[in-house]
Amino acid sequence: MSDNLDPEKLAQLGDKIAAASAPKERKAHKSEKFTGASQAWQMVIELTVGMGIGVLIGFGLDYLTGLQPLFTVIFSLLGFGAGVRVMMQTAKAQQEANEARALRQKNGE
Repeated sequence: MSDNLDPEKLAQLGDKIAAASAPKERKAHKSEKFTGASQAWQMVIELTVGMGIGVLIGFGLDYLTGLQPLFTVIFSLLGFGAGVRVMMQTAKAQQEANEARALRQKNGE
């Protein structure tokens, strides 16, 4: 290796290093574009699945016991309550994630 270093090449190398280490603007990904809609659909699905499972369990118990509307009504209400509970937990987790993201952006990270 030569002891004679070319100052022009060193300057170009320094410019490349500075450009590579400079913070880049973050572009929104396509998945981030629909974040609000996907969160809303997730909650709707959680509520629907909870109620659907409750109705199916209630209908099965009604079929086995012969008490037609009793267990279907009870378990559909329990399934609705479970769906709302899961939906609220998801909303809380998403809110905490959004607050953490906003705090990171505020601090310049």
